[in-house]
Amino acid sequence: MFSFVRFEVVRALRNVKYLVFLVVTPVGLYLAYGRGAGAAPAMVAMAVYAAAGGGLIGSGGGVAEDRARGWLRQLKLTPLADAQWLAGKIVQGVLMIVPGVAGVSLAAVFAGDVRLDAGRWAALLLLMLAGSLPFALLGLLLGLTMRGKSAQVGIVVVFFALAAVGGLVGSGALPGVLESVRHYVPTYSLAQAGFSVLDGRAPGATGLAVLAGWTVLGAGAVLMRWRRESGAR
Repeated sequence: MFSFVRFEVVRALRNVKYLVFLVVTPVGLYLAYGRGAGAAPAMVAMAVYAAAGGGLIGSGGGVAEDRARGWLRQLKLTPLADAQWLAGKIVQGVLMIVPGVAGVSLAAVFAGDVRLDAGRWAALLLLMLAGSLPFALLGLLLGLTMRGKSAQVGIVVVFFALAAVGGLVGSGALPGVLESVRHYVPTYSLAQAGFSVLDGRAPGATGLAVLAGWTVLGAGAVLMRWRRESGAR
């Protein structure tokens, strides 16, 4: 499984569109709008941007294309078991957040003059890795459900919807019911947890429960879809 994950991660990192969308874009947004008095909170927002996008696209971006090309059928001929493939794609999605989160963090240190102690840096990194899991599962679900280019478009649309509702882009309250809905969106919960870590506090139980809920629901939906997909083959 480790060889499979390494192969998939290297393949994704060679994709220029991925690097622009999930590394260059959050770093550029931070450099353009994040420096100054709000440098540290802006760093967290852009790190969540990278974590959500990396999880969604890293795990699900290539699955629909692989299905269309017959690559998944070819994998059935290898010693890689179905469970190993599934776990490998989830791990890939989590690992794919690292370049974007690292890029934003470096920009915050050198351009935003953000200074945190080692404990808070470590806590933020672990939070982003763990918090990317529901996004990796959601991306995998979309990749297993939609086909071809439509899956990639769908993942991008879902990502921007989560980013907007979660408060990663824009500012201020959302209109009407969206303001209430945002408290149950994983991007918002992950950002709020990151702000708590910045302040030296433990993340709130409600936000962690939201992230856990999305993870459990995502895992259940992926398993159901994967069983149907395996049965179809």
